[in-house]
Amino acid sequence: MAATHTSVIFPKVGDFSTVLNFGINTTPVRNIEEKKILYILDGTGSMGEFINEKLECSKSIMAKRIIGNIQTRLPTNDSDIMVFNTKPSPLCKLADVPAPSGSTYFSPLVPELQKVVPDGNYCAVIFMSDGIPSEDLTVARDAIKAIGNITREARANPVALAIGSDADGAACGLFAGNRGYNCYIKYDKDVDEIVGDIVNGINCNYHLLENGAYIPIEADNQYYYVGDAASASIVTIKPDRKLCEKYLNLVIQKNISDIKNIPLLKSLVEHVVLLLDTEDDKTVVTKKYFDMLDQMKKVYVSLPPTSGAMLSAISSNYRQASQQV
Repeated sequence: MAATHTSVIFPKVGDFSTVLNFGINTTPVRNIEEKKILYILDGTGSMGEFINEKLECSKSIMAKRIIGNIQTRLPTNDSDIMVFNTKPSPLCKLADVPAPSGSTYFSPLVPELQKVVPDGNYCAVIFMSDGIPSEDLTVARDAIKAIGNITREARANPVALAIGSDADGAACGLFAGNRGYNCYIKYDKDVDEIVGDIVNGINCNYHLLENGAYIPIEADNQYYYVGDAASASIVTIKPDRKLCEKYLNLVIQKNISDIKNIPLLKSLVEHVVLLLDTEDDKTVVTKKYFDMLDQMKKVYVSLPPTSGAMLSAISSNYRQASQQV
């Protein structure tokens, strides 16, 4: 049965996408019961450093704490851990993770993941790293994108976790994909929230579009995505508040990584709310998105200007604030 698509066209503001497409999911729900989770864990020397200025713990201890908490929340899903530095180590369990040492190389992960993942035993692959790679950046970026693609092709969900403000948020974003889960941790107080976010990423079901894009299936059994053209089987409707908010969530999520976009995103909000019927809805939606955009601005200010993890921090914070999968 072919999916039924519906499109909503929104006002043109800047270069933002103007069309929200959505449809009813017909993809069978994934069964992750008793499937394993693979953690690709940065084991380089810098993981032995403190994760923050409060000296709460090392990055390595934080990573192991998060893995342990996920295992507690998903007790039927066994775990394997692939620790890497200059090359990947043999798969191990949490109790056997070696002490941090060596430098960061992403490219050796590609052939190793090709051997390990395609057997279909894994429901998710979690990439966890704290820094910029030591090898050529172009080579590293190509490698991290490749292991993300290998993960998706094996029908496993990719989730990335940037550990600390020096982490490579761009690499984490490439692994997770445009709509995958790109998470960030720096303080112990945020562990429960981040673990919940990662577990949602593990459980998330996806619809595969004809162009190869994976779109999360939401609680209403529909999938939503933005673009610049309405879907082929066009049914164009006037948006209600729910669809206006869905459109804003997706456009903001896609464009929030650059702080310079915030004023224009506020302008987008002002144009979109004009489509709503009541003054109350216009006021409530405007305040909701202005508050979230102001909150994202605070995230920018809270991190050093040179922070490599900015992309992960913004992605993680906006997803939690908006509840957008």
